[in-house]
Amino acid sequence: MLMLAGLMGLLMVGLAVDFTGGVKPDEDEGEAEGGGGSETQASEPSLDGNPLAEVIGGSDGGDILAGGEGADAIAGLGGDDQIGGYAGDDTLLGGEGADAVHGGAGDDVIGGDAGNDTLTGAAGADTLLGGAGDDMLAGWDGDDTLSGDDGDDSLVGGGGADALLGGAGNDALEGGLGDDTLLGGLGQDTLMGGDGHDVLDGAEPQWDGTDMDLRDFLNGGAGNDTITVGQGDWANGGTGADSFLLHDWLATGTGPATIEDYTPAEDQLVILYDPVIHPAPEVTVEPDPAPGDAVRVLIDGVLIARVLGNPDLTADQIELVAENEVRAG
Repeated sequence: MLMLAGLMGLLMVGLAVDFTGGVKPDEDEGEAEGGGGSETQASEPSLDGNPLAEVIGGSDGGDILAGGEGADAIAGLGGDDQIGGYAGDDTLLGGEGADAVHGGAGDDVIGGDAGNDTLTGAAGADTLLGGAGDDMLAGWDGDDTLSGDDGDDSLVGGGGADALLGGAGNDALEGGLGDDTLLGGLGQDTLMGGDGHDVLDGAEPQWDGTDMDLRDFLNGGAGNDTITVGQGDWANGGTGADSFLLHDWLATGTGPATIEDYTPAEDQLVILYDPVIHPAPEVTVEPDPAPGDAVRVLIDGVLIARVLGNPDLTADQIELVAENEVRAG
């Protein structure tokens, strides 16, 4: 919500706009009112010296608002709005309601605010902020940043090296093409890396060393992926040489992680540990008592993970790394 408040600030700073009643240009240039109807569009002829830029304010109703070829600033306010920025580096805010906001070409900043919103970026390096509600965000082409915030959100990166942050709620994140970074956040999330060398993180550690997150489902897809697995998470690396990162605090949680599609000759299994808690950590691997060919991985005798389909996995195939070594770079 702080990011969305900042987005509204961007729309207001330096612009003579009254978003409660429409667009209000300089005193001698007249006034175009949004009113309380279902559609409004108005333009300001000079935004940052760009004659093609537009400043558009909606109303409390369901507005249809369209920008132009320049760097537009558009706010829908209340109601279920439809907003299009088109070309240019646009700043678009849907406001409250179930809004559909499309940035078009350019490096756009798009916010949904409260409501179940649909936000799409198209070409360019876009920033999409869902806000409260069950939102659908799609960055498409370009290196995009997508943040779902509260609610059960769906995020799709598309082409480019994208960053997807689910936030609170049970979210579905798909990186698509490119080397993407996916962070599930709180809730039971599904993370799909897609093509590319992706980074997936299903953990949400607390101050006491436990994972406050629910069970996540992580799939790296094609490429050499790095996957951080939290308590109770289910991780599949997909094709490629993948790295699975486990933490020693998994031993204090409600359930071990589960890893499938792991091949010791190709993939890497790493345990990050706190040297204060485990000054001389010992990793052991033992058969899982459940039917099948799974093994259990333990640190100092405490179960942290199950690895499926690898009955011959040994402890010397698992790498131990102290957390202070990682922080030191």
